[in-house]
Amino acid sequence: MTVYISNLVAGLDKGLDHTELLLEMTRPFGGRVGIEFFIHTYSEAYMERMERIGEWAGKLPLALHGPFLHVEATSAPGTAEYGVLTASYGRAFALAQRFGCGHMVFHDHERFVRPEQKMDLQARCLENIGELTRLAKPWGVRLLLENLALPVKGTPLFDQEEYIGLFDRFPDADCLIDVGHLGVAGWDMETVISRLAGRITGYHLHNNNGTDDSHRRIRDGVIDYDRFFRLYRAYTPSADLTLEYGDNHGITAGDVQQDVEDVLKHVLGERPAK
Repeated sequence: MTVYISNLVAGLDKGLDHTELLLEMTRPFGGRVGIEFFIHTYSEAYMERMERIGEWAGKLPLALHGPFLHVEATSAPGTAEYGVLTASYGRAFALAQRFGCGHMVFHDHERFVRPEQKMDLQARCLENIGELTRLAKPWGVRLLLENLALPVKGTPLFDQEEYIGLFDRFPDADCLIDVGHLGVAGWDMETVISRLAGRITGYHLHNNNGTDDSHRRIRDGVIDYDRFFRLYRAYTPSADLTLEYGDNHGITAGDVQQDVEDVLKHVLGERPAK
């Protein structure tokens, strides 16, 4: 089990440049806590900045979140949109291999889904997941399929049962449970975690008001993290945990350090000394 801090807390772009802030968040933990980086856009300039991570992150554990801005996983094969999807992930897989990251978080859609579109878009997405898992293999990367049934995105592309069913269909992919998204979608936490326990590689941890996907601190919202920690210890005690906080809540390095200690205390029964 590794704890990561998402660079989202420093901003998707600023998180690549404010290296001291991210390093300060991890410093008290002696290399036990790493950083998850969003590969949020496909551009040469952005990818060059990503490639420089290795120069300053040293031996910290690194994880990668796959492309999602302007990258649509329900794209139709043969379209320019589909070309952006496959090219973006191809570059991302190469970067993952360079950094020694064996997994990459995947968003199944970004577009708004109307009820009448669901079946066609779902079919395209399933086809594209199959293609991306095939493309990932030579790079030694497994996709982590994240739950994304957010009301702001319209009709869920995959509801709770359909999402759980993905992991029978794709043996070469694994599962990333976003706990904040569970709360907003109204899915049952124990049902999802218990049924997918053998496939869950990691979690994204953040909180909200039950309606908005606001990425607040784990104790700042309606999601019961004491319950989550109990379920984690019971079903998935080796899964990675990423604090995925937004950059618009005034969250400081000290806040993040405090929450990392909270996580370690509850999942390992320890509080590391500073």
